[in-house]
Amino acid sequence: MLRTMMVAAFLISLSAPLLAATPPAPFERAAFIRAQADGRTIIVESHASWCLPCRIQAPIIARLRGERAYAAVLVFRIGEKTPSAVWKRFRLTGYGTLVVFKGEWEVGRGTPTSEAAVVQLLRQAL
Repeated sequence: MLRTMMVAAFLISLSAPLLAATPPAPFERAAFIRAQADGRTIIVESHASWCLPCRIQAPIIARLRGERAYAAVLVFRIGEKTPSAVWKRFRLTGYGTLVVFKGEWEVGRGTPTSEAAVVQLLRQAL
């Protein structure tokens, strides 16, 4: 019994960082500007539920944000209902693109479809 409880506690401790990751927030200009001013690492993702690259990227980003190295990364989601001015501000023309910022500076962009490619893009901002 004690051994089972210890194993359960250990497994919960491993999954705790995954539970801490917040889901992507809808893009909000004021929150984005605050995050930039704070020097945060930010991903702006153009996302649609029917987009194949988006469906590949979402669980990868969620899993990475559960790791200590990426836990502070903020994700702002631009979607189908986001005004076109926001799409233009980030020079986005389609879905599945990730734009990575370190503070006020854009440090990378791409449409990665593997964990290695997402990590490579994020490392530019860490």
